[in-house]
Amino acid sequence: MLFIYSFLASIGLLSAALAGLIAERHFVVMMVCIELILLSSVIALVTFMSYSQNPGGDGIILLISLWAVAAVEVIALITFYVFMKSQGFDFDVSKLSDLKR
Repeated sequence: MLFIYSFLASIGLLSAALAGLIAERHFVVMMVCIELILLSSVIALVTFMSYSQNPGGDGIILLISLWAVAAVEVIALITFYVFMKSQGFDFDVSKLSDLKR
Protein backbone atom coordinates (compact mmCIF):
# COMPACT_ATOMS: atom_id res chain seq x y z
CA MET A 1 0.00 0.00 0.00
CA LEU A 2 2.90 2.34 0.75
CA PHE A 3 4.18 1.65 -2.77
CA ILE A 4 1.00 3.02 -4.31
CA TYR A 5 0.92 6.12 -2.12
CA SER A 6 4.52 7.08 -2.74
CA PHE A 7 4.18 6.45 -6.48
CA LEU A 8 1.02 8.58 -6.59
CA ALA A 9 2.86 11.31 -4.69
CA SER A 10 5.62 11.17 -7.28
CA ILE A 11 3.12 11.44 -10.13
CA GLY A 12 1.30 14.31 -8.42
CA LEU A 13 4.54 16.18 -7.84
CA LEU A 14 5.56 15.62 -11.45
CA SER A 15 2.23 16.89 -12.78
CA ALA A 16 2.33 19.98 -10.53
CA ALA A 17 5.88 20.74 -11.66
CA LEU A 18 5.00 20.32 -15.33
CA ALA A 19 1.97 22.57 -14.92
CA GLY A 20 4.12 25.21 -13.25
CA LEU A 21 6.76 24.91 -15.96
CA ILE A 22 4.18 25.40 -18.70
CA ALA A 23 2.23 28.19 -17.00
CA GLU A 24 4.99 30.40 -15.61
CA ARG A 25 7.56 32.47 -17.49
CA HIS A 26 9.56 33.58 -14.47
CA PHE A 27 13.13 32.24 -14.50
CA VAL A 28 13.31 31.25 -10.85
CA VAL A 29 9.92 29.52 -10.89
CA MET A 30 10.92 27.53 -13.96
CA MET A 31 14.13 26.39 -12.30
CA VAL A 32 12.23 25.37 -9.16
CA CYS A 33 9.81 23.37 -11.32
CA ILE A 34 12.74 21.56 -12.94
CA GLU A 35 14.04 20.83 -9.45
CA LEU A 36 10.63 19.37 -8.53
CA ILE A 37 10.72 17.18 -11.63
CA LEU A 38 14.07 15.79 -10.52
CA LEU A 39 12.69 15.27 -7.00
CA SER A 40 9.69 13.36 -8.31
CA SER A 41 11.97 11.09 -10.33
CA VAL A 42 14.05 10.43 -7.20
CA ILE A 43 10.88 9.55 -5.24
CA ALA A 44 9.77 7.17 -8.01
CA LEU A 45 13.22 5.57 -8.14
CA VAL A 46 13.36 5.04 -4.39
CA THR A 47 9.82 3.63 -4.50
CA PHE A 48 10.71 1.08 -7.15
CA MET A 49 14.00 0.24 -5.45
CA SER A 50 12.21 -0.47 -2.17
CA TYR A 51 9.63 -2.60 -3.97
CA SER A 52 12.16 -4.81 -5.73
CA GLN A 53 13.73 -7.73 -3.90
CA ASN A 54 17.28 -7.06 -5.11
CA PRO A 55 17.72 -3.38 -6.01
CA GLY A 56 21.33 -3.70 -7.21
CA GLY A 57 23.91 -0.99 -7.67
CA ASP A 58 22.55 0.55 -10.88
CA GLY A 59 19.66 2.21 -9.10
CA ILE A 60 21.94 3.68 -6.47
CA ILE A 61 24.28 5.08 -9.13
CA LEU A 62 21.29 6.63 -10.89
CA LEU A 63 20.07 8.08 -7.59
CA ILE A 64 23.44 9.67 -6.84
CA SER A 65 23.69 11.09 -10.36
CA LEU A 66 20.21 12.60 -10.07
CA TRP A 67 21.22 14.27 -6.80
CA ALA A 68 24.39 15.58 -8.47
CA VAL A 69 22.38 17.06 -11.34
CA ALA A 70 20.01 18.71 -8.85
CA ALA A 71 22.94 20.20 -6.93
CA VAL A 72 24.49 21.58 -10.12
CA GLU A 73 21.14 23.08 -11.07
CA VAL A 74 20.90 24.90 -7.74
CA ILE A 75 24.42 26.30 -8.18
CA ALA A 76 23.55 27.45 -11.72
CA LEU A 77 20.33 29.04 -10.48
CA ILE A 78 22.15 31.03 -7.81
CA THR A 79 24.82 32.13 -10.29
CA PHE A 80 22.34 33.25 -12.94
CA TYR A 81 20.17 34.97 -10.35
CA VAL A 82 23.08 37.00 -8.97
CA PHE A 83 24.29 37.89 -12.48
CA MET A 84 20.85 38.92 -13.75
CA LYS A 85 20.10 40.90 -10.59
CA SER A 86 23.41 42.79 -10.80
CA GLN A 87 22.84 43.64 -14.48
CA GLY A 88 19.26 44.79 -13.85
CA PHE A 89 17.60 42.24 -16.13
CA ASP A 90 13.98 41.20 -15.78
CA PHE A 91 13.36 37.60 -14.77
CA ASP A 92 10.67 37.10 -17.42
CA VAL A 93 11.93 34.41 -19.80
CA SER A 94 10.27 35.99 -22.81
CA LYS A 95 12.42 39.11 -22.30
CA LEU A 96 15.75 37.31 -22.07
CA SER A 97 16.71 38.16 -25.64
CA ASP A 98 18.38 41.27 -24.17
CA LEU A 99 21.22 39.03 -22.92
CA LYS A 100 22.51 38.55 -26.49
CA ARG A 101 24.17 41.96 -26.65
